[in-house]
Amino acid sequence: AASSPSRPEAVHEIPARVPVVERPEERSSPPASVRAGTMEHPGGVTGLTPGVTAWTAESIASLPPGERRTMAALVDEAGVLSARAQALPTAITSTDRLTRDQIVYLCCDETTNPVRGPTNVLGVLKTGDKNLFIHRGGASTPIEMEPRCVLDFYVHETAQRRGIGALLFAFFLRDENKHPARLAYDRPSEKFLAFLAKHHGLVKYQNQTNNFVVFDAYFAVKPRPASAAKEAKKLFEGRGVGLAAAARAKAAA
Repeated sequence: AASSPSRPEAVHEIPARVPVVERPEERSSPPASVRAGTMEHPGGVTGLTPGVTAWTAESIASLPPGERRTMAALVDEAGVLSARAQALPTAITSTDRLTRDQIVYLCCDETTNPVRGPTNVLGVLKTGDKNLFIHRGGASTPIEMEPRCVLDFYVHETAQRRGIGALLFAFFLRDENKHPARLAYDRPSEKFLAFLAKHHGLVKYQNQTNNFVVFDAYFAVKPRPASAAKEAKKLFEGRGVGLAAAARAKAAA
């Protein structure tokens, strides 16, 4: 039998199980909507399974109407909660604002059932392209660049310090075949900056007027070839890695 392609190191960061997170019991919204203050919905969405899955505007639009409304409710509430946690005036993640270049990654716990429901989202990460002007060193003229960006990153308060953020970030890096240094980060929180420093050694950067962080290491790391990205995607089923697929990948590594 043909040998499997070598697996990126990030695959070892995916735990075999995503923990079930207990939520408050109060329900202040109708049963057909997301529970207030959470990212939980009583309905299910085809393809939105336990573990991490990736979604584009096109894949969301292709869902049946009822599931599309469920997905919109979940993503939109995730955007609202993320904005609130970052003290932003408006949400930067919503289904109606997704552009063709953007991808939303959702991490769901083990109680999520895509057929019957419920759906329990623990965290969200959104990526996309941006045309930026970045100052480097003491140069008076900024550099114009269009890097891949982390535009939003949020883990629900009840699910933090359980590896959910690391799981989301590792999946994104592998799915898009990106190096952490070769990214721009939109208004990263202090927690996110500490995470990048601890796990990826990214520390030095120059403050920018556009609030994006581009680490100095961006200019020292070569971009990964597209062929490598195709090989990495062969490791997984579709655009998502559920818990079973993640366990198989880890066992085979």
